Amino acid sequence: MAATLGAWAEPATLAIMFAAFGLLLGRARWPLGVALAAAAWAGAAANGHWWPLRHLVEGAFSYLDAMLVIATAMLFMRALADAGALDAIGRTVARAFGRQPLLLLPLVMLIVMFPGMITGSSTAAVLTTGAMASSVLIGLGLAATRAAAFVAMGGVLGMIAPPINLPAMLIGGGIDLPYAGFAIPLALAAFPVALVLAYALGWPLVSGRGLVVPRGAERIEETATPGLARALVPVAVTVVLMLAPAMWPRRVPDPGLPLVFLLATGSVWLVMGRFDRVGALVRGAGDALPVLGILTGVGAFIQVMTLTGGRGWLVALMLDAPSWAILAAAGISLPLFGAVSAFGSASVLGVPFLLALLGRDEIVTTAGLSMLAGLGDLMLPAALAATLATEVAGLPDRRPVLKLCVVPALLVAAAALVMLAFSPEIGRWLR
Repeated sequence: MAATLGAWAEPATLAIMFAAFGLLLGRARWPLGVALAAAAWAGAAANGHWWPLRHLVEGAFSYLDAMLVIATAMLFMRALADAGALDAIGRTVARAFGRQPLLLLPLVMLIVMFPGMITGSSTAAVLTTGAMASSVLIGLGLAATRAAAFVAMGGVLGMIAPPINLPAMLIGGGIDLPYAGFAIPLALAAFPVALVLAYALGWPLVSGRGLVVPRGAERIEETATPGLARALVPVAVTVVLMLAPAMWPRRVPDPGLPLVFLLATGSVWLVMGRFDRVGALVRGAGDALPVLGILTGVGAFIQVMTLTGGRGWLVALMLDAPSWAILAAAGISLPLFGAVSAFGSASVLGVPFLLALLGRDEIVTTAGLSMLAGLGDLMLPAALAATLATEVAGLPDRRPVLKLCVVPALLVAAAALVMLAFSPEIGRWLR
């Protein structure tokens, strides 16, 4: 077919891949990772490569480093959750700052973000600390819809924030850009917006108006949780193991993130007393498998896009466009494609956008693109972060939550586009 179509071979092959993916995912209801891999095979076959086994396997292992990070991070987060450490931290914060909402709101937002910062997944954030934060905010009088929107946005921003931003890893991996030097740009991208949204969505707690429970009659559920000191030990182990090699590079070897999370998981086992350790490992592996499947399929898809020339065609098309058109296309297409998968959006579209914007401080540009890809978890039809936040808040309908997330999502998109538009200046300022 490639020889017959001539100059149209690359876009036609790309169209076949996307059409096959859409049919398998939407009509046949195949798992996302399997649909991506099958669509990759369809594109290769259309281009004359009927048995592209080598390329599919090679692509499937393209993101092995990221897969090891997220698998071990999921084990760590599940151990923290099952051992009660996350509940202990959340309840302590709520009891200490329940009557000081100016301090409480940013702390709760940080707690919601933490699992996403460690695993690179908004789902992990919403289902672990998000569930606890939702009950705390509702107990203090915040409307359940606002609490759910708070958790949904915290999950998305946690996925964007350092130290682990999986979309940025995937985008950078597409051009062999090492995941180094991202901490400050990602912090600049995520934390100011998170602070603004914490106060915006939790404003009734500050103003005292619109509370479901009148101020002074807060109802924070008391649950049996381990002591705060023990709960903080695994977190401290993680922070030390991450920061020590950067602070003392000649004295402390870098163990690598997968080993850091395994050692941190071991510290949970040592200090947190009795809990179902084997069950935590099994549930953590189960949490990681869907994401690992997506990354496997995305890798195969990108490999075949490269093999058939589709990726190069996309980049060439973008290089001919003015910079404002590239930014506009990124601002629209990355979040929309992220409705299927934020990770797929980062790899399939984020890499060509980064190639088209080379020379504009690649690290800051990648951070901005990862913000747009992360917004996919708020996009219909899946709207994964908002849907899960609605469930953990005990609401029957996600539509009011999605409405509350519209303006915050636009704020995140605006911040991302500012980073993209002024990435050279931001990069020089950060250095």
